[in-house]
Amino acid sequence: CKKHSTEQQNQDDTIEVKTWDVIGQENYAPLPHIKRESFLPKDAKPWAGTVSHHLLAGDIIDQWFKELAQTRNVKTFFIICPSHWGLSVHEWSLGNIIWKTKYGPVYSASQKVHDMASSLNVQIENQVYPVEHGINTLIPFIAKHFPNAKIVPIALKHPEPPLNQRDAQTLYKTLAPYFSSREREENFLLISTDFAHHGNYEGTVFKDTRSREFFKAPGQNTWIFCGCDNRPGIYALGHIMNSQTKATITHHTNSYEISGLDENDITSYFFSFFNAFAAGHRTAETMHSHFKEKYSGIFIVIKNISDNGIFGNLICHFKNLLQSFVIYIL
Repeated sequence: CKKHSTEQQNQDDTIEVKTWDVIGQENYAPLPHIKRESFLPKDAKPWAGTVSHHLLAGDIIDQWFKELAQTRNVKTFFIICPSHWGLSVHEWSLGNIIWKTKYGPVYSASQKVHDMASSLNVQIENQVYPVEHGINTLIPFIAKHFPNAKIVPIALKHPEPPLNQRDAQTLYKTLAPYFSSREREENFLLISTDFAHHGNYEGTVFKDTRSREFFKAPGQNTWIFCGCDNRPGIYALGHIMNSQTKATITHHTNSYEISGLDENDITSYFFSFFNAFAAGHRTAETMHSHFKEKYSGIFIVIKNISDNGIFGNLICHFKNLLQSFVIYIL
């Protein structure tokens, strides 16, 4: 009886939202001039990522979801976005929504939504979502590439600096149980965010160079480098991951590069995955360390010969070639 009443309550507080592809007022163009930065490693297991919520970058959003779908299945997307229009009452706005897309309906994961709301001590705030592009931009792409996936939408009332660390820590601790090694098999943490805002080209490059420090070494000590409109989401992501997590930036671009317009009001975009690797995986860095440890004796002999000036240049070239070859075949 109790279970039935809970399910009935979850259904009763659901609303329907039509997405941009059904309404027909917006669309996006192919972007062949925006080049890919990198690909996911072959054995990567992405469990989180950053994606723009600007439909201007819709072609890249589509590519990002397509690549994710080729890598894994996702049962539930936890999507964290800014609450853009001042409609949030609570710090965290969760919604129980049925999104109507041209690919079919997409549903909130009702039980998880209510569990999260209970943990955060907030009420369901469906009023946020009919106009919230931080979520609605992405839903048709999820319907296209993950037709059976469900959504836990979380819109943040205060997404930009200064960060309220107590609230960010609460969000992190509430999300963390859903992203244990086991739970990552079903769940995906999607940070809906854009990066540098309202700058010229030079200012945007400066801010994005700083943001890259997070992607180079993602974690709880580097999240602060990200200049974006979803700081609590990045904070939570940086604290959930462990030291083995690696980032892959698939695309980095900005609104001016895409459109050629508004060169003094640029928004930038990082499309990325955060990867957990299979046991035994070795990156280029770990292979290099393994090689140096295993063959250190050979290098000591080579170094001594080189230092004594005997065929110095030839030996150096041979050492570099040998090292490159062995790293390649490891």
